Amino acid sequence: MFINEVCKTCALTKKAVEYYIAQGLVAPSVQENGYRDFSDADIERLKKISVLRGLGISAAELQKILSVQHEMGDAALKAISDRKRMEIAVMQEKRQLLQELSRTQDWALVQEKLRQLQNKQSVLVRLQEAFPGYYGNYICQHFAPYLNEPVETQEQQEAFETILDFLDRVHLELPADLQAYYCEVTAAYDDTIMEAVDAKVKSAYGDMERFLAENREAIEAYMKYKASEAYQSSNAFRLEQELKQFISASGYYEVFLPAMCRLSKSYREYRKMMMNANQRFVQEGLYGQAETN
Repeated sequence: MFINEVCKTCALTKKAVEYYIAQGLVAPSVQENGYRDFSDADIERLKKISVLRGLGISAAELQKILSVQHEMGDAALKAISDRKRMEIAVMQEKRQLLQELSRTQDWALVQEKLRQLQNKQSVLVRLQEAFPGYYGNYICQHFAPYLNEPVETQEQQEAFETILDFLDRVHLELPADLQAYYCEVTAAYDDTIMEAVDAKVKSAYGDMERFLAENREAIEAYMKYKASEAYQSSNAFRLEQELKQFISASGYYEVFLPAMCRLSKSYREYRKMMMNANQRFVQEGLYGQAETN
């Protein structure tokens, strides 16, 4: 198929097709007369590009999504989708601030709320970059409610800068096979599932007596499975170890979480509750060691 037919088939302009060729996104063969000949694979690739561009995906992002390694391409697509979700959430909050400004004409108040939103966005974007995929989304979901407080003191400002510096320095990198496994097991996870998981965790730690009474048998069975040879020879165990090693080596517990406590009073109170609840798990013999986030 020649370029004019390609443009009609893929709903792309000739200029756009030539641009994608120049970017190395497609590589049609060139005949002796100089005409480009597009294969079926080229056509399918350009159709995908047309869809992705229509969805607002940048040319720079296309290369990651259209990776030769299918799993890596899927992971890139999911990561971009997650970032778009965050951008939409921020735009909704900005729209609410516009409505508030229109209603109240309180420029100083809206400016302060906008500054809070920008601070929150800075942390969440860096969290998602440091902890990509489902784990990053869950971490963002978990910490977002504690990033709405104004930064009013010098201590809070220093904590905020410590958090940004920490997140700029760390990034979770998994071996290729674990990346593929990770993508596979989290493919069906969405915002609803993450919200439900986070809500269940917070509910459990908020009423530990009830949670233990209702779930002790299930917890014991789970801990028994985690101690089994089957689990410890699985990819799930390898992934868990990679995450633990990364968190331990990165300074997550020593730098990031203490800074979050200094930045946010509500997070400080929440973490205190988590530490008390985890200590109860240790006392009950359900965990060998308490870890809190």
